Amino acid sequence: MNNDLRQQELVDAIRRDLMRRLFGLAAGAAVLPALTPLSALAAGRGPSVPDQKPVQVSEHLYVLYARGGFPNKENQGFFANVSFVMTPKGVVVIDSGTSVQIGEMAIRAIRKMTDKPVLAVFNTHFHGDHWLGNDAFKAAFPEAPIYAHPNCITSIKTATGPQWLEQMMGATEGMIEGTRITPPDHPVQHGQELNFGGVTLRVHHYGQAHTPVDIMVEIVGDKTVHVGDVAMDKRIANMEDGSFTGTFKVYDALEKNAAGSLWVPAHGKPDRNLLVKNRELLGGIYENALKAVQSGKDFEAAKAMVLADPHVKKYANDTVGFNENIGKVTSIAYVEAEQKAF
Repeated sequence: MNNDLRQQELVDAIRRDLMRRLFGLAAGAAVLPALTPLSALAAGRGPSVPDQKPVQVSEHLYVLYARGGFPNKENQGFFANVSFVMTPKGVVVIDSGTSVQIGEMAIRAIRKMTDKPVLAVFNTHFHGDHWLGNDAFKAAFPEAPIYAHPNCITSIKTATGPQWLEQMMGATEGMIEGTRITPPDHPVQHGQELNFGGVTLRVHHYGQAHTPVDIMVEIVGDKTVHVGDVAMDKRIANMEDGSFTGTFKVYDALEKNAAGSLWVPAHGKPDRNLLVKNRELLGGIYENALKAVQSGKDFEAAKAMVLADPHVKKYANDTVGFNENIGKVTSIAYVEAEQKAF
């Protein structure tokens, strides 16, 4: 299959998913309130996001930790971390946040640390909490490239951009008003290395995991990898755009090609055991769904098996939104298991 055909199939799939979501036949990337039409939200611009102090997690990487597990009015949509790599020549941002206001807050944080420019931005995938803040960075640093997987760029331009803006507007009750869709503009490929002021960043992409377009960014000298949403801390990754078996393959590849790294998620705190923990939780969900399918049991039986599994139960109390999301995540695992079995 040639590249043009693969890209068109992805675009078609994203468009179909967009229509399902807009007509309420599928949920978004998290359990969110019903969408509020853009026309029903207050005109103008949402308020500034309170300043947050970045936390250093490796020699070059700093993280602005999000406020809350899911977007709402109170946290103004700041539910995914914004990270940046400090180099002698400037700053590289990894995931720009859910709004222009969050992007501007990140720029203020950067300005307190350095007067050097933002050299580049990376978007790890097409979910809006990882790229809607591009608006702020492109306005402040128009020459800075915004990197992403090539099909991530296509999806935002052709389908998911407006949907994610509207979804986040509704979830925050208009707090991100004023944010403009600013897609990434520079494609990157697996294995590509980019040097910024003597700091080398290496791109990893191993196929569909959380989404089909996940990139992970390794800060090579730090033995640190920003994994985006491929693995999360104290949260179940939504797999609606992803694959359980694909995720396990990505974990295998990361553990082989970046062994001993500090894994830095876009949701939660860094952890050298992050992949192990996510593999255990997601594996407990998927393996029980697969067993249920193979033995002819229905979804409700699969869910009961998942909830009884000790590998799942050990994470229940510490996982944000566990009770609200476990049924949905198990249903996605069940469908994937059916596809594998048949």
